[in-house]
Amino acid sequence: MNNEHKDNKFWFGFFIGGLIGAAIIVLLGTKEGKKIEKLLEKKGKDVLEDLGDKVEDLKEKVVEEVQEKKEILTEVATEKLDETLLHIETLQQQGLQNTQKLRRAFKNVPKKK
Repeated sequence: MNNEHKDNKFWFGFFIGGLIGAAIIVLLGTKEGKKIEKLLEKKGKDVLEDLGDKVEDLKEKVVEEVQEKKEILTEVATEKLDETLLHIETLQQQGLQNTQKLRRAFKNVPKKK
C-alpha cells in the first residue's frame, strides 16, 4: 500500500511537471505563446496599477477617518475638561463660602486660655 502511494505521487508529479514544461514551451517557443506572454504581462501591469490606485484610495479614506476621529476626540476631551474645570471652580466657591460661614459661626466663640 505504501508503494502504491509513492507510485501515485510520482505519476502525479510527473504529470504536473509535464504540464508546466508544456506551458513554458508554448509561452517561450511559439508566436502565439509570445502573444499570450505579452497579454499576461499587460494584464499583470494593469492589475498592479489598479491595485496601487485602490491602495491609494484606501490610504486617503483611512487618513480622513483618523482625522475625523481625532477631531471628535479632541472636541469631547475639551468639553469634558471644561466641565471638570467648571466643577472645580464651583467646589472652590462652595469651599470659600463654607469657610466664611464657619468663621462667622466661630467668631463669637471664646478662645481657650
